[in-house]
Parts: sequence; structure tokens; C-alpha cells
Amino acid sequence: MPSFCSLLCVVYGSSAAFAALELRLGHFGSENHPSHTAAKQFAENVEKRTNGEIKIVIYPNNALGSPPEVLEQVIIGALDMSLSGQDQLAKHVPLFDAVAIPFSIGGYDHMDRVLDGPFKEWAAPEVEKVGLVYLSSWEWGFRQITNSKHPIKSPDEVQGLKIRTPPAMAYQAAIEALGGNVQTIAFAELVMAMRQGVVDGQENPISVIYDLKLYESQKYITIVNYLYSSMVHVVSKNVWDKLTPDQQKVMREESDSSRALMRKLVRDEEQKQIEEMRKLGIQIDEPDLTPFKAKMGPAYDKIKKNIGEANFDKWMKIAEATK
Repeated sequence: MPSFCSLLCVVYGSSAAFAALELRLGHFGSENHPSHTAAKQFAENVEKRTNGEIKIVIYPNNALGSPPEVLEQVIIGALDMSLSGQDQLAKHVPLFDAVAIPFSIGGYDHMDRVLDGPFKEWAAPEVEKVGLVYLSSWEWGFRQITNSKHPIKSPDEVQGLKIRTPPAMAYQAAIEALGGNVQTIAFAELVMAMRQGVVDGQENPISVIYDLKLYESQKYITIVNYLYSSMVHVVSKNVWDKLTPDQQKVMREESDSSRALMRKLVRDEEQKQIEEMRKLGIQIDEPDLTPFKAKMGPAYDKIKKNIGEANFDKWMKIAEATK
């Protein structure tokens, strides 16, 4: 017959289990992408550090809907948190399009200084106005152009190519400024569209090109680092307000830790992935970027109109001050 103590343990253990708060996290990365590895670390560490008070269930690969739908669900409180593309945030908080101002940042270390410091201070209050809490910006990466037609060694060779981009204003403005014919195709349909030759090319970070095996249909890759994109870790303000200060602290710290992990994974793998694709016969060019940047005037005008000249200028001043 069980002892009184063991019965108490069962009762209190059951109560603790029922008291656990289960939060759902949706993102668009595949299960093989560093974003999912980092998300799993976040979930495991939060559960461990809160002694099981918070359990996070991860839904990768658009399992809960398209990227815009997932973010909308978090905003209205139907979903607890997401890793959403900065372009999706920009539809609700336009200054996120400043992150994608083409050729405004000199590399990964430079972008880290901007995103983790002055940009976060600037953006967090605006994000909260739409019902979200901005935890941190994780990695997606600097974006490169691929195509199936010919090498791109100058902006003139982008002219007329049908290039798929996300439905994101800054991305489209940059490709149009280079003379490309922008085509919008959902991320979930990207692989099939490339295989079927619906368009000539697309743009994405190296990790995505490699992970989705886009090189199987895109034999030419051009390293242009023309703009940077991130996954933004946000949580519903309604959910956030239900957490204790200690739980909020754990969430922030573990988001930062997983941000660092994802950045390391993406960057460590990037050069290896480039070399592996070269061994597969893919032509990868690294042209002088000066003439590409010189073409960005029309893109800058469109971005200024969208986010406001003051926001555009503020980003550029931050970029200059953090070099």
C-alpha cells in the first residue's frame, strides 16, 4: 500500500504537470535548417530553467500556415510565438524594412552590432504597439542571386532575368533596380518552381540554397550580399504578460542564446556549403559589388517612401556609427 508521502508526491507532481504552460512556436525553416536546431535548444532550455513550468512545442516548415499567416496568428493571440521573417514584420512595423536597405551593412559582425544594439532599442517599442514582444533577431543571412541562364558578373547580366523574390518591398525594389523582372512565388512553392523553370532564378542566403538543393536547377550562384534578412523571434504580448518576471528573464536569455547558436551554425556552414556546391559543378562568382551598389538609387527612393525618410536616414546613421 503506498505511503502517505508517496501519495502526496503523486498529487503535487500531477498538479505541477497540469500547471505547466504550453506555448506553440511556429517558423518557416525546415527541420534540417539551423533555425530548427536553435528553436529546439530554446525550447529545451526554457523548459529546463523553468522546472517544467513552460513547455514549448515547435512547428517548423510552415506547419501552422504560411509565414504571413503565422505572424498574424501571433498578433491576434491565436498562436503564442513565432520566428518570422523581417519582411513579414515590416508589413506591420514598416521600419523593419530598414534592415533590408541594400548594401547598407558591411558584413555579419557589423549587422550583429546594429541588430542587437541600437536597432532593437528603436524597434522594440514599435513592435509592442502591434501586440508583440520583440525578443531577438535570429539569423537568416545575406542574400545571394542564383539563376539557370548564365553567370552574373555585373549588374547588366541581371537585366531581363525573371527572378523570384518574397513579397517584400525592399527585396523587390533592389532586384528591379538591377534590371531583374521580379516574380513573387510563395516560399513553400519555391523548390518546385525552380525545378519546373517557372522563373530564371531566385535570391536567398547560401544556407537556404544548399538546404533546399536549389543548385540542382540553378547552376549559377552570384555572391552579392545585396541585403540581409533575419528571423525575428516575437511572442504575443498577451502571453508575455501572463509570465512571471523570472520566466520573462529566462525567455529573453534563452532567445539570445539560440540567436547566437543559429548565427554560428549558419556562418560556420556557409563556406563549407559553397565549396561543396563548387565540387558539384556549380559556378559561384564573387564580382566587384561597387557597380551593383551604384544601381540602388531607385530602390532607396522606394524604401524611403515606404518607411519614411527619417527612418531611412536613422538606419543609415546607425550603420555608419557602428562600422
